Amino acid sequence: MMFKRSIFKPLLMLTLVFGLFGAAYADKPDAVQLTAHEFKNQWDKPAKLDASVQWVIFSHHKDGNEWVRDALNELGIKNLEERHWLYVADISGMPSLITKIFALPKMRKYDFPIALSYDEVNTQNWPEKEDTVSVYKLDNLKIVESKTFPSKVALEDFLMTITP
Repeated sequence: MMFKRSIFKPLLMLTLVFGLFGAAYADKPDAVQLTAHEFKNQWDKPAKLDASVQWVIFSHHKDGNEWVRDALNELGIKNLEERHWLYVADISGMPSLITKIFALPKMRKYDFPIALSYDEVNTQNWPEKEDTVSVYKLDNLKIVESKTFPSKVALEDFLMTITP
């Protein structure tokens, strides 16, 4: 009985330590390679995710969409392409009638393009955290840095740091 107890604690510690290392590694964004894709924006024009994109702003809930809109407006950012940014909004959960009648007409008034993801298949492997906006730094479509922002203020503060 003494032998079993003496080996139990070290095995438990090893399991915990390696489990924590494994969990930390699983969160590393460098495992995510995005695929080139052509979305449509709110004006039904192409919005390309390709190797020229250096930053992706990804909103996947209604409040997040408002945070991005407000942050971009307050910073006076209109031309995302010249900054090598792409703003992607996942609207796959929005009923199509609501999208057509309310959301798209409102979005068409914005000064900046929004790549619309109508089908979450395009973004299903993208790292995200509930109730946040995600921002990814890309290198040839590979996520090399991933950040999440729980508010418009936090997002706006970060966007100011990457604004030329």
